[in-house]
Amino acid sequence: MNKQITYNIIFYCLIFLLSSCKKKEVNTNFSEGFVIEGKIASLPAESMAILTYQQHDESIADTCVVKNGKFVFKEKTVHPSEATITMRHGQSFPEENWKTDRFNFFIDNSAIKISSVDSIKNANMQGSILTDQSISITKDVRPLTDRIIFLQNKMSNKSMEEKIIIYDSIKVYVDSIKKVAHKFIIEHPNSYVALKRFLRHELPKNFDPEVAEKDFNKFNEMLKKTPTGKVIANRIAIAKKTSVGKKALDFDQTDIKGNPFTLSSVKGKYVLLDFWASWCKPCRAENPYVIQAYHKFKEKNFEIVAVSLDASHEAWKLAIEEDGLPWIHVSDLKGWKNEVAVKYDVQSVPTNYLINPEGVIIGKNLRGNNLTNKLDEIFKRDD
Repeated sequence: MNKQITYNIIFYCLIFLLSSCKKKEVNTNFSEGFVIEGKIASLPAESMAILTYQQHDESIADTCVVKNGKFVFKEKTVHPSEATITMRHGQSFPEENWKTDRFNFFIDNSAIKISSVDSIKNANMQGSILTDQSISITKDVRPLTDRIIFLQNKMSNKSMEEKIIIYDSIKVYVDSIKKVAHKFIIEHPNSYVALKRFLRHELPKNFDPEVAEKDFNKFNEMLKKTPTGKVIANRIAIAKKTSVGKKALDFDQTDIKGNPFTLSSVKGKYVLLDFWASWCKPCRAENPYVIQAYHKFKEKNFEIVAVSLDASHEAWKLAIEEDGLPWIHVSDLKGWKNEVAVKYDVQSVPTNYLINPEGVIIGKNLRGNNLTNKLDEIFKRDD
């Protein structure tokens, strides 16, 4: 189950109440800033265009009253960014406008023209090389993503055997998307669109940090310093620290009874460090396999430390009781911001690490019977 980011609608509503088209000194030299000129033929008399984009760690929102179907935004961006123009029609701003009348694109310091006969969602754009690149790569992968969606829709009411067959077919299309994306990334080392695709496709759950770092270093320095570039660099750095063969990162957290716990306190044992949450259906489906391994090897110097990404103590405790999980449970109840999860760059759950008695990581993401098989191999060797 992956992280999800949502828009803070209340934040933007406050902006709409407090602002109209900003009056400020703007550099109109296209080489030193961007100019977005919009023309939409048929709009309600009272309409407002809202431009939102990211600069470093700050979310920027600019607004402009639409006059005679026209609007202009002039500003300077310190780095390329994804952007959105949303139209506000009339005095009210119903939530559905966020879902329907909006246009996503990329900006850098260039001149961009946007035009449409009726609404922003149906707009055409000229002058944005980055957006052209995004449209191109999206067009290349669209048939593959459509096929994946088709197969996913077929999985309901199927037997487990049938679901496995469909899943294997989906994996083929996912791998094909990665190949198309990789080709685009290698061919566009100076493109912010390629950098975004790198983050999406080149850093899967078990990515090789050495390979990723080699490919990441092909991007220019300006792109590496963008927020996206910094996220990629940080993920690679953490992956290098948490790879198989590296010492597990120690941590302190509170257990389910409120007592302090440190990972180093179980050094000398084989430890499964398991990231999960009560709300995570795949985690709950995985628990029977973990229980099986625990009962089979708990007398052979094996322990489990489960780190929960829950925010509710009640939900966390109830899930432990319902699933019958008798091992060590810790959490700081910060959800995805759990300090241990951040330290290990956990992007989805379930995620796990198998650690040997010396504190060295010897396995990652052992799912299903793979965990028991790995432990069988270890303890047969040690006997």
